[in-house]
Amino acid sequence: MNDEYQLEVLDDRKWSQLWERYLAEAIAFDPLDKHEINCIIPLPDRKGVLVFTEKGCFYNTQSALNTLRHFAFAHCFPDYSIMSSVLKDIGRFGKYKFPWVCPFFVLFPLESVQHTVWINPLKIREINTSGILFYAEMVDGLKLHVPIQRYYILLRAEAACAILAAVRQDSFYFSTLGKFPKDYLTLYNTSFGNSLRKRPLLQQFVTKSGEVNRRYQRARFLHYYDELVDEPENIPWESWS
Repeated sequence: MNDEYQLEVLDDRKWSQLWERYLAEAIAFDPLDKHEINCIIPLPDRKGVLVFTEKGCFYNTQSALNTLRHFAFAHCFPDYSIMSSVLKDIGRFGKYKFPWVCPFFVLFPLESVQHTVWINPLKIREINTSGILFYAEMVDGLKLHVPIQRYYILLRAEAACAILAAVRQDSFYFSTLGKFPKDYLTLYNTSFGNSLRKRPLLQQFVTKSGEVNRRYQRARFLHYYDELVDEPENIPWESWS
Protein backbone atom coordinates (compact mmCIF):
# COMPACT_ATOMS: atom_id res chain seq x y z
CA MET A 1 0.00 0.00 0.00
CA ASN A 2 1.62 3.28 -1.10
CA ASP A 3 1.70 6.56 0.75
CA GLU A 4 -0.67 8.34 -1.63
CA TYR A 5 -3.37 5.75 -0.99
CA GLN A 6 -2.82 5.81 2.76
CA LEU A 7 -2.97 9.60 2.79
CA GLU A 8 -5.90 9.67 0.34
CA VAL A 9 -4.35 12.40 -1.77
CA LEU A 10 -6.37 13.55 -4.75
CA ASP A 11 -4.05 13.61 -7.77
CA ASP A 12 -5.10 15.32 -11.01
CA ARG A 13 -2.60 13.15 -12.91
CA LYS A 14 -3.92 9.73 -11.83
CA TRP A 15 -7.36 8.17 -11.45
CA SER A 16 -8.14 6.48 -8.11
CA GLN A 17 -10.97 5.25 -5.92
CA LEU A 18 -10.84 8.62 -4.17
CA TRP A 19 -11.90 10.29 -7.43
CA GLU A 20 -14.79 7.83 -7.75
CA ARG A 21 -15.89 8.57 -4.20
CA TYR A 22 -15.91 12.35 -4.67
CA LEU A 23 -17.66 12.08 -8.04
CA ALA A 24 -20.37 9.92 -6.47
CA GLU A 25 -20.95 12.59 -3.82
CA ALA A 26 -20.64 15.64 -6.11
CA ILE A 27 -23.63 17.56 -7.44
CA ALA A 28 -23.73 19.78 -10.51
CA PHE A 29 -21.99 23.12 -10.11
CA ASP A 30 -24.34 26.07 -10.63
CA PRO A 31 -22.37 29.28 -11.35
CA LEU A 32 -25.37 31.34 -10.25
CA ASP A 33 -25.03 30.08 -6.67
CA LYS A 34 -22.85 32.02 -4.26
CA HIS A 35 -19.74 30.02 -3.40
CA GLU A 36 -16.41 30.65 -1.80
CA ILE A 37 -14.29 28.23 -3.77
CA ASN A 38 -11.50 26.39 -1.95
CA CYS A 39 -10.00 24.73 -5.01
CA ILE A 40 -10.78 23.44 -8.49
CA ILE A 41 -9.18 20.18 -9.62
CA PRO A 42 -9.28 18.83 -13.20
CA LEU A 43 -10.29 15.20 -13.59
CA PRO A 44 -7.36 13.09 -14.81
CA ASP A 45 -7.58 11.97 -18.45
CA ARG A 46 -11.19 13.04 -18.90
CA LYS A 47 -13.41 16.08 -19.25
CA GLY A 48 -14.55 18.15 -16.28
CA VAL A 49 -13.48 19.37 -12.87
CA LEU A 50 -14.36 18.98 -9.22
CA VAL A 51 -15.09 22.25 -7.45
CA PHE A 52 -14.61 22.21 -3.68
CA THR A 53 -16.38 24.99 -1.76
CA GLU A 54 -17.49 25.65 1.79
CA LYS A 55 -20.84 24.13 0.77
CA GLY A 56 -19.38 20.84 -0.46
CA CYS A 57 -18.11 19.14 -3.59
CA PHE A 58 -19.45 19.96 -7.07
CA TYR A 59 -18.86 18.66 -10.58
CA ASN A 60 -18.68 20.70 -13.77
CA THR A 61 -18.15 19.48 -17.33
CA GLN A 62 -16.22 22.66 -18.24
CA SER A 63 -12.52 23.27 -17.73
CA ALA A 64 -11.40 25.05 -14.55
CA LEU A 65 -10.80 28.31 -16.42
CA ASN A 66 -14.19 28.23 -18.14
CA THR A 67 -15.83 27.36 -14.82
CA LEU A 68 -14.31 30.53 -13.35
CA ARG A 69 -15.26 32.60 -16.38
CA HIS A 70 -18.91 31.56 -16.13
CA PHE A 71 -18.88 32.13 -12.36
CA ALA A 72 -17.40 35.61 -12.82
CA PHE A 73 -19.93 36.47 -15.54
CA ALA A 74 -22.85 35.30 -13.35
CA HIS A 75 -21.80 37.53 -10.43
CA CYS A 76 -20.32 40.49 -12.35
CA PHE A 77 -16.83 39.75 -11.03
CA PRO A 78 -13.73 40.90 -12.94
CA ASP A 79 -13.01 39.28 -16.29
CA TYR A 80 -9.94 37.07 -15.89
CA SER A 81 -8.23 38.01 -19.16
CA ILE A 82 -8.70 41.74 -18.63
CA MET A 83 -7.60 41.63 -14.99
CA SER A 84 -4.52 39.58 -15.93
CA SER A 85 -3.47 42.21 -18.45
CA VAL A 86 -3.92 44.90 -15.79
CA LEU A 87 -1.82 43.00 -13.25
CA LYS A 88 0.88 42.43 -15.85
CA ASP A 89 0.97 46.15 -16.65
CA ILE A 90 1.25 47.04 -12.95
CA GLY A 91 4.35 44.86 -12.86
CA ARG A 92 4.48 44.16 -9.11
CA PHE A 93 2.76 40.76 -9.03
CA GLY A 94 4.77 38.73 -11.52
CA LYS A 95 4.54 38.33 -15.29
CA TYR A 96 2.38 35.25 -15.86
CA LYS A 97 0.14 32.64 -14.17
CA PHE A 98 -1.95 35.37 -12.59
CA PRO A 99 -4.66 34.45 -10.09
CA TRP A 100 -8.39 34.70 -10.63
CA VAL A 101 -9.70 37.30 -8.17
CA CYS A 102 -12.93 38.83 -6.94
CA PRO A 103 -13.50 40.92 -3.78
CA PHE A 104 -14.42 37.81 -1.77
CA PHE A 105 -11.70 35.28 -2.56
CA VAL A 106 -8.80 34.49 -4.87
CA LEU A 107 -7.54 31.35 -6.62
CA PHE A 108 -4.06 30.88 -8.06
CA PRO A 109 -3.02 28.30 -10.69
CA LEU A 110 -0.31 25.80 -9.92
CA GLU A 111 0.81 25.40 -13.54
CA SER A 112 -0.48 26.51 -16.96
CA VAL A 113 -3.80 28.30 -16.52
CA GLN A 114 -5.41 26.24 -19.28
CA HIS A 115 -5.29 22.92 -17.41
CA THR A 116 -4.23 22.93 -13.79
CA VAL A 117 -5.33 22.96 -10.18
CA TRP A 118 -6.55 26.32 -8.83
CA ILE A 119 -6.19 26.88 -5.08
CA ASN A 120 -7.51 29.44 -2.62
CA PRO A 121 -4.37 30.41 -0.65
CA LEU A 122 -6.39 31.33 2.43
CA LYS A 123 -7.74 27.77 2.60
CA ILE A 124 -4.35 26.03 2.71
CA ARG A 125 -3.52 24.57 6.10
CA GLU A 126 -0.05 23.34 5.13
CA ILE A 127 2.09 21.99 2.29
CA ASN A 128 3.42 18.60 3.33
CA THR A 129 5.66 15.90 1.90
CA SER A 130 5.54 12.12 1.96
CA GLY A 131 8.57 10.64 0.28
CA ILE A 132 8.79 12.40 -3.09
CA LEU A 133 5.13 13.42 -2.94
CA PHE A 134 4.16 17.04 -2.26
CA TYR A 135 0.59 17.66 -1.23
CA ALA A 136 -1.54 20.50 0.05
CA GLU A 137 -3.69 19.92 3.11
CA MET A 138 -6.70 22.22 2.99
CA VAL A 139 -8.53 23.57 6.02
CA ASP A 140 -11.53 21.35 5.20
CA GLY A 141 -9.33 18.24 5.38
CA LEU A 142 -8.95 17.67 1.63
CA LYS A 143 -5.47 16.61 0.53
CA LEU A 144 -4.37 17.20 -3.06
CA HIS A 145 -1.21 16.62 -5.00
CA VAL A 146 0.86 19.68 -5.86
CA PRO A 147 3.66 19.57 -8.47
CA ILE A 148 5.91 22.18 -6.85
CA GLN A 149 7.61 22.64 -3.50
CA ARG A 150 6.25 24.60 -0.55
CA TYR A 151 8.45 27.65 -1.18
CA TYR A 152 7.14 28.20 -4.70
CA ILE A 153 3.55 27.73 -3.59
CA LEU A 154 4.21 30.27 -0.84
CA LEU A 155 5.45 32.78 -3.44
CA ARG A 156 2.34 32.35 -5.58
CA ALA A 157 0.09 32.47 -2.55
CA GLU A 158 1.79 35.69 -1.46
CA ALA A 159 1.15 37.37 -4.82
CA ALA A 160 -2.44 36.12 -4.91
CA CYS A 161 -3.16 37.40 -1.40
CA ALA A 162 -1.56 40.76 -2.16
CA ILE A 163 -3.80 41.10 -5.22
CA LEU A 164 -6.87 40.12 -3.19
CA ALA A 165 -5.98 42.73 -0.56
CA ALA A 166 -5.56 45.42 -3.25
CA VAL A 167 -8.93 44.52 -4.79
CA ARG A 168 -10.56 44.58 -1.36
CA GLN A 169 -9.00 47.95 -0.58
CA ASP A 170 -10.86 49.31 -3.62
CA SER A 171 -14.14 47.61 -2.68
CA PHE A 172 -16.99 49.26 -0.81
CA TYR A 173 -17.36 46.14 1.38
CA PHE A 174 -13.75 46.07 2.62
CA SER A 175 -12.25 49.54 2.06
CA THR A 176 -11.87 50.50 5.75
CA LEU A 177 -10.24 47.36 7.15
CA GLY A 178 -6.74 48.77 7.67
CA LYS A 179 -3.56 50.23 6.24
CA PHE A 180 -1.70 47.04 5.34
CA PRO A 181 -2.51 44.15 2.96
CA LYS A 182 -2.60 41.57 5.75
CA ASP A 183 -5.36 43.61 7.43
CA TYR A 184 -7.64 42.58 4.56
CA LEU A 185 -6.97 38.86 4.89
CA THR A 186 -8.13 36.12 7.24
CA LEU A 187 -5.01 34.02 7.77
CA TYR A 188 -5.24 30.79 9.72
CA ASN A 189 -2.91 30.24 12.66
CA THR A 190 -1.05 27.43 10.92
CA SER A 191 2.54 27.00 9.78
CA PHE A 192 1.62 27.99 6.22
CA GLY A 193 -0.62 30.85 7.34
CA ASN A 194 2.09 32.22 9.63
CA SER A 195 4.69 31.99 6.85
CA LEU A 196 2.31 33.79 4.49
CA ARG A 197 1.63 36.51 7.06
CA LYS A 198 5.34 37.44 7.11
CA ARG A 199 5.76 37.75 3.32
CA PRO A 200 6.87 41.21 2.01
CA LEU A 201 3.91 41.83 -0.30
CA LEU A 202 1.56 41.56 2.68
CA GLN A 203 3.41 44.18 4.74
CA GLN A 204 2.86 47.18 2.46
CA PHE A 205 0.59 47.91 -0.49
CA VAL A 206 2.50 48.16 -3.78
CA THR A 207 -0.41 49.93 -5.47
CA LYS A 208 -2.21 53.12 -4.55
CA SER A 209 -5.73 53.01 -3.20
CA GLY A 210 -8.13 52.70 -6.12
CA GLU A 211 -5.38 51.95 -8.64
CA VAL A 212 -6.32 48.37 -9.46
CA ASN A 213 -10.00 49.19 -9.90
CA ARG A 214 -9.24 52.31 -11.97
CA ARG A 215 -6.87 50.45 -14.27
CA TYR A 216 -9.31 47.55 -14.60
CA GLN A 217 -12.24 49.78 -15.53
CA ARG A 218 -10.14 51.56 -18.15
CA ALA A 219 -8.87 48.28 -19.62
CA ARG A 220 -12.40 46.87 -19.63
CA PHE A 221 -13.72 49.90 -21.50
CA LEU A 222 -10.95 49.71 -24.09
CA HIS A 223 -11.49 45.96 -24.50
CA TYR A 224 -15.19 46.36 -25.28
CA TYR A 225 -14.60 49.51 -27.30
CA ASP A 226 -12.34 47.54 -29.64
CA GLU A 227 -15.00 44.84 -29.90
CA LEU A 228 -17.66 47.49 -30.58
CA VAL A 229 -15.62 48.87 -33.47
CA ASP A 230 -14.67 45.49 -34.95
CA GLU A 231 -17.58 43.15 -34.14
CA PRO A 232 -20.46 44.95 -32.39
CA GLU A 233 -22.83 42.01 -32.88
CA ASN A 234 -20.62 39.78 -30.68
CA ILE A 235 -20.51 42.01 -27.58
CA PRO A 236 -22.03 40.36 -24.45
CA TRP A 237 -24.00 43.39 -23.31
CA GLU A 238 -25.11 41.56 -20.16
CA SER A 239 -21.57 41.91 -18.78
CA TRP A 240 -22.01 45.70 -18.64
CA SER A 241 -24.39 45.47 -15.71
